[in-house]
Amino acid sequence: MFSKLLTQMLPFFPKALVHKIARFYIAGDSAQDAVDLAYKLKKNGFLATIDMLGENIIHKGDANLAVTGYRKLMNLMLHSGIERNISIKLSQLGIRIDKDSAWRNLLKVLEKAVSHNFFVRIDMEDSTITDDTLELYTRAHKIWPRVGTVLQARLKRTRSDARMLAAKNTNFRLCKGIYPEYSDIAFTDFNEIRQSYLHVLEILLDRGSFVALATHDLPMLEAAEAIIENKTYDNACYEYQALLGVPFMHELGQRRDQGKKVRLYLPYGQDWYAYGIRRLKENPQMAKAIAKGLFKNRKYERALFSTR
Repeated sequence: MFSKLLTQMLPFFPKALVHKIARFYIAGDSAQDAVDLAYKLKKNGFLATIDMLGENIIHKGDANLAVTGYRKLMNLMLHSGIERNISIKLSQLGIRIDKDSAWRNLLKVLEKAVSHNFFVRIDMEDSTITDDTLELYTRAHKIWPRVGTVLQARLKRTRSDARMLAAKNTNFRLCKGIYPEYSDIAFTDFNEIRQSYLHVLEILLDRGSFVALATHDLPMLEAAEAIIENKTYDNACYEYQALLGVPFMHELGQRRDQGKKVRLYLPYGQDWYAYGIRRLKENPQMAKAIAKGLFKNRKYERALFSTR
């Protein structure tokens, strides 16, 4: 009830208050803000992937602007001293307008990636574009092996997708999935989603894929770690990933201190307000974490930037 109530009330809060909350979940307004934060994180043992806010674009001109924005971001990253790793959404490149034009826009990003050795993660969105996303990912991976995508354990199709796509030199972020989906295509039971996650993890690792363990569910993460240990997978075949701002930094810091790779997802841009409101509507459970964030921001910053 609290989560739903806060979610309904948030659009009526003063924008300055929402910004105070959002700044711990968003890297900043500009690409330079995100690059600067990624460098600061690197000095404290964390990796980063940078994402420019914006999705569900319905005008081709806006999709072209997104391409320009990503290419400018990549230019900033070239001599910044941080790892060259970005995440993009195909709906930001216009896939809901026209798949062919979205592909052409993706090629413009890949051209820069190939020239300067960037890793490009194609994010997964809701199930209405899963087929198109996996199709363009497959085409892109043939052009540039340093392209990865995301699989969502919530979707019932994901085990089949994993079997089809998993192979050496492939890279997948594995998450539960935050998008509300109908029960005929998605698991709705908490334990079923967890079991799906662990099953998909085994499929990917057994077939030689690199897996980014993207979850804030500590019991499930520990179960995943037990699978990795019991089957003696190499530590080089996986890393941990989390959204900037999640109340999970202590656990991630422990793994960083063990020499494991930990990567934070850094979104940035002027669209921070709309992004925050959309995310809360999609996943009201985040409201509790945001409310707690008002009182734990200092503790969070200490965990984020503590030295090893």
